[in-house]
Order: sequence, then structure tokens, then C-alpha cells
Amino acid sequence: MKLIYNNKKIEKECNDLSVAKRKYGIDIAKALHKLINILENAENLLDIYKLQSFRLHLLKGNRKDQYSLTILKSSKLRLIVYPIDENNNIMRSLDNQNLMFIKCIIIKIMEVSEHYE
Repeated sequence: MKLIYNNKKIEKECNDLSVAKRKYGIDIAKALHKLINILENAENLLDIYKLQSFRLHLLKGNRKDQYSLTILKSSKLRLIVYPIDENNNIMRSLDNQNLMFIKCIIIKIMEVSEHYE
């Protein structure tokens, strides 16, 4: 899958282990970088959905159309992403979510956060 980033700050956190370690600590930094590697090597978002340990799920309210991925089971921090289509538009959740996941080959990484705040 192709990954695009909301800004340079989140791109550095996701791609520079030393930056991630300083911000999140060693365990979360390693888990975040492992997740990024898995995302980069996935064919589409359905591959990630099938990996139940990441608990990919659609968010609601002011985070409508965003999805959350668990970085580390013991942490409340999540990777927040948008599925993006080939025209760089946010993909909306369709009646058939699996079909949308199959078509999604680009995700936009928005942030690492505790989205329940």
C-alpha cells in the first residue's frame, strides 16, 4: 500500500525510530514502526483488516470517515488514518466495507493519538 502523511511531523515519527522513541518510548516506537512496515507491504486495506491484532475500525462523530489502528495492545495510542482513492479523495464507507477495503491501496496517516480524548 502507498502511505501519505498529513504533515512532516507525523512522517518523521513514523519513519525515524529515534524520533518516535523520544516521543512515545521504546515499546510504542518499535510497534509503530512495525505497523508502518506492515502497512507498506500490504496489498490493500483488507489485508490489514484481516490482521485482527490491529483492530482496524471506523470512527464516529468529529472523526467521521477516519479509521483507527491499534499500535500496541497495552497502549491507548492509535494510528489514525483515512482511506484514499486513486484521485486523492477520502473513500467513504460503503454498504460493502470489504469492497472498499479491497479498493483502498492508499492511506493517509493523520496522527498518533488517543482518539477517545
